[in-house]
Amino acid sequence: MASDSKKKKKHAPAGASAKAGAGAKAAAAARETASESESARESERETEAEAETATATTASDEPQAAPPQLGGIKRKNLIIIAVILALAWAFTINTGSTVLMIIVGVLTALVLGVLVWAFRAIGKQQRMIKLLQGATNADARRQALAALSEGKDAGTPQNVFARAQLLASDDPKAALAMIESMELRTFPAAMQDDVALLKTQLYLGFGRTADARKVADSMNLDNPTRKEVRALAASIVAEAWARTGKSKDALALLDTIEVPKQNAEQIRVQMRVARVFARFAGGARQAARNELSALAGEDVNLLSRFLAPQFRVHPELQKLARSVLEGHPAARKMAKSQGQRRGPA
Repeated sequence: MASDSKKKKKHAPAGASAKAGAGAKAAAAARETASESESARESERETEAEAETATATTASDEPQAAPPQLGGIKRKNLIIIAVILALAWAFTINTGSTVLMIIVGVLTALVLGVLVWAFRAIGKQQRMIKLLQGATNADARRQALAALSEGKDAGTPQNVFARAQLLASDDPKAALAMIESMELRTFPAAMQDDVALLKTQLYLGFGRTADARKVADSMNLDNPTRKEVRALAASIVAEAWARTGKSKDALALLDTIEVPKQNAEQIRVQMRVARVFARFAGGARQAARNELSALAGEDVNLLSRFLAPQFRVHPELQKLARSVLEGHPAARKMAKSQGQRRGPA
């Protein structure tokens, strides 16, 4: 019995050591699992953080609607007006009629008054466009906003639209509130399509697809005076259609787009985004996935357009975009490097 007792005593440390080793392994496994879980949670938090800023970055990275335009007065029209007035005065002087001279004099004064008003309006417009073109960073946009907010013209439709364009890059909610404060019909006819384009962009950025569709349908995409923005406008209208039940029409519209040299890359990205929505809405899930993969190939951050909660994307499309994100090498590499920076728990 004494020897049995000695054997038990001899074997006891080995059992304790085995238990301790198993406990250490379990603890290590638990730490590893916790570290992986924390890494996954951190990656998810970072994805959500990127998604929260998607609206602002989308507004700043994409080409914006054209600045408000008044069109100006062509030199040919000025020559015609001058010739008509000269002929009228020649005829009046030839008749020698005092009454006719008074009538022609009043008409001449009215014409000159209209021309002076038009040239002043054009001058203001040119100064406004210069401000918009110079607002290439946050500080410049703030300065331009301050300049446009001062003076008696601050409440004019042209001024409101210009300020909304500047705000869209940094505060899309404020930009939408500003542009919604005026009915579309209150803006000059020549700029209503530009206003509608900006509103559609902002509505889509907040997932208000029904509102985006309503405004998009009001645009004249074939307006010959707006050829330079037709590609951008058509790609945004296509997204609005694709997200509101007109996927076939959206794809047909995208096929008509001729991408210009200016802003070509941004417009192609917008077209691909619209195709994702159109393919998905049409039931072509694999085609939608292929478009998502192509977007991720250009920039994995572009997938936030389908993951950001404010975009209100269909849950199945969100799931598809997330699977593409999780399988993308750049995303995996980013998650791995983040885990290495954090180190062991």
